[in-house]
Amino acid sequence: MRLGEIRNILWEVLTEDNKISLEHEPIFGGQAQIVKNYGPVMAALELMSELSWNKADYTPIKVIRNEYDVRLKEAQLPQDKFNQLNTYVSSLNTTLPAYVSILESMVEDQDEKAINIKLPENIKSLDDLTSFNKRLDKLFKTFQIDGQFEFREFDKGTSWYEIAIIGVYTYHYFIACLKIAQEYLKAESEYFKSREAKIGFEASKKRNDDLTFESYKKGWLEEFIKEEIKSLVEEKIKETNGETRGSLQTKLVIATTNLVKELGEGTEFHLSLNPPEYATEQAGQLIIDYKKIQLSKPESKPKQIAQAIKVIKEEADEK
Repeated sequence: MRLGEIRNILWEVLTEDNKISLEHEPIFGGQAQIVKNYGPVMAALELMSELSWNKADYTPIKVIRNEYDVRLKEAQLPQDKFNQLNTYVSSLNTTLPAYVSILESMVEDQDEKAINIKLPENIKSLDDLTSFNKRLDKLFKTFQIDGQFEFREFDKGTSWYEIAIIGVYTYHYFIACLKIAQEYLKAESEYFKSREAKIGFEASKKRNDDLTFESYKKGWLEEFIKEEIKSLVEEKIKETNGETRGSLQTKLVIATTNLVKELGEGTEFHLSLNPPEYATEQAGQLIIDYKKIQLSKPESKPKQIAQAIKVIKEEADEK
C-alpha cells in the first residue's frame, strides 16, 4: 500500500496529537458500548497490524472483526470486546505519534483532479508495458471533453502512475464513468447470481425462446451502461462543451465500455489522495455527490468575459 493511502486511512481516526480515538457511548448500564467510528478504526488497525514496528498481539482484534461487520461505520460491542479493542488501541498510541510525524513528512499533497493508476499484475515485460501505455492513451483520448490527461510522475517505489486531468468537465465525466464501470463489474459478479436476475431472465425468455442467460446478461449490461451515461449527460452533469448530447453519449458509452475492459485486466484507477469534496472512495467504490458537482462547475466563458469587461470599465471610470 502506498504511503499516501496509509496516511489517509489513519487521518480518519486520529486526534490532533496523532493518536487513535475510539468514539464510544455506553449503553445498557455500561454492559456494552456503541463504537461510533468502528469501521474506520478497524480499517486503520488492520493496516497497522502489517507494519513492522507494531508488536502488539492482533489476535483479539481479528476475533472482533469476524464477529462484527467492518463495513459498518458503527458497531455495538459487549463491554469485554470493547475493553480488548481499547487495550489494543492504547498499546498502539504509545508509538503511533512518532510514526505519523515521519509519515506526514514523506507524503506530499496531490492535485485534487489527479487519478492514481495501479498497473495490472500481468505486465511482465517491456512489450507488455508498451501495450498497456497505448491502451491507456487510447482510453484517455475518448474521455477528453474540455481538457486532456497529463502524466505527472511515478509513485515512488510502486507500480503506480499519477495522471492529472486538466479539464473540469473531462474530470467530472471520467470519475462518473469510472463509477459506472465499477457498478457494471459489481453487477456482473454479484447481481447475476441473484434470484432477481434469474426471474428477470425467465420473464424475458417467455418472449424469446432462443434467449440464453449469457445473451440476456450481455444485453442487460450493455443497456445499463447506455442508460447510466444518458442520465449523466441529461441530468447529473449536463455539460457537453459544444458537443451534441447524442454525440457525447455515444462517445462516453464507448469510453466506459473500454474502461470496464481495463478494470477487468486488473488495472486500478483511484482518486487523488486529496480529492474534491464531491468525490470519495469507500472500500474501493466511488461515491459522487452530483449536486456538489453542479455547484463546482466553473463560470461559463461569456460570464467570465462579461466580468472582465466590467472590471476594465470600472478601472477606466476611476481614472
